[in-house]
Amino acid sequence: MLDCDKNSDWPFPERRCPKPDSPDYLGSKGLVNGLITAINSELPGRKDLNVLDVGCGEKPFLPLLKPYFKSYIGTDIIRNSPLIDKVCPAESLDVEDDWADVVLCLSVLEHVDDPAKAVRELFRVAKPGGVVFVSTHGFFPWHPYPQDHWRWTQTGLPLLFKQNGDFKSVRIFATRGTISGIFFLLAHYTYGFTGSNMVTKIMRKPLTVLVNKLGEFLDNVTPSLRDIDRHVTAIPEFFIIAHKEDLNEKTST
Repeated sequence: MLDCDKNSDWPFPERRCPKPDSPDYLGSKGLVNGLITAINSELPGRKDLNVLDVGCGEKPFLPLLKPYFKSYIGTDIIRNSPLIDKVCPAESLDVEDDWADVVLCLSVLEHVDDPAKAVRELFRVAKPGGVVFVSTHGFFPWHPYPQDHWRWTQTGLPLLFKQNGDFKSVRIFATRGTISGIFFLLAHYTYGFTGSNMVTKIMRKPLTVLVNKLGEFLDNVTPSLRDIDRHVTAIPEFFIIAHKEDLNEKTST
């Protein structure tokens, strides 16, 4: 069973093991838990895989995939890290057809200009029998890196995938619930509004920890508010697991 890889010296450890004094704690913890859930569900017993990380940045999640891959390629729109292997947008990936056993596209889809075209590219580069892991937002603050265009619902996001790739299956789940989304905002406001003088700076981290831990507790005791089939929920982040059909299985049936 994977954990968040606390002891790794790989870059950007706060993305894998966020600290509760960070305003991003609830969002980052939800994302890494979603990825760990997907890995534990889809990859046990597999190895020597080709992994493509779309919008990789500093490849913060590489250590979680390390037991499974033989090749790990990361793409991004600018080369602001030596860990980026190819510079290309998600809508036009510089990767050959049917290359990746696993495609990651985490917290990226909301930033692209053409999400439908990006999903078609994720499908194209996945091997037959491969799997695509995608996270993106429902209810979430605007964060332009360098732009931030899109939000989805629990019905609209699967539809995007079904209309833009002949996926064998598309599964969606929430990485966290409505309460977590509300407290994520509160943590950011707390952190942002407590830096104007020395007294509030001293209180900034303790107050942020308090908000995050309270939000985490309330989110855990209200699982119905991360139920994607319940009306009047506001899901902050969705996770997609999409399978590309194995052509050998298709011809044998």
